[in-house]
Amino acid sequence: MKNTWKFLFFGLLVIVILTAAIMIYLLMRPVEGEQAIATPSAPPESGAEFEVITNREDLTIMANRFIEEELGGSIDYSVLFDDRVKLNGEIPIFSTTIDFQMSFEANALENGNLLLTQESLSLGAIDLPVSSVLKFINDSYEFPDWVVMEPQNQQIVVQVTEIDVPEGLNVKTNEFNLEEDEISFSIYVPQ
Repeated sequence: MKNTWKFLFFGLLVIVILTAAIMIYLLMRPVEGEQAIATPSAPPESGAEFEVITNREDLTIMANRFIEEELGGSIDYSVLFDDRVKLNGEIPIFSTTIDFQMSFEANALENGNLLLTQESLSLGAIDLPVSSVLKFINDSYEFPDWVVMEPQNQQIVVQVTEIDVPEGLNVKTNEFNLEEDEISFSIYVPQ
């Protein structure tokens, strides 16, 4: 009887160690998919209006440059615009970093802002519940005032019309169709 308990104890110990090792392996594995490398207030009543038409590749470059120069922060991340908006990055945890990837469907709203509806989230090689992770990210990290997280709806609203743009310019999203590569913004110059 003594040997049976000893055998069962060591068997359980091996199972616990294997489970912990598998979880650590999945967390440390990079997120699958491409990694990327690479923005604007309410229109005035009068003044000049310019329409800017761009594509996914140029928008990726511009967004990542903006992130690098203006936002910085404790999370290292980049954006990739393909048929979806993909946010790739690393989160520092203890003495290491863990890769993450978020995928969003993007839609231009009538008020000129951009609605990002989250489709998936991976931390390492583990897919996680979207609303819980969005709530954690919202509570843990500081975002600009024009980025509004709505974890309960699994959405992020990018208030393009509220972004501080130099020279008093105002920007509004007109069209944001990534699948067709049709992206346009209006830039308003006050008189």
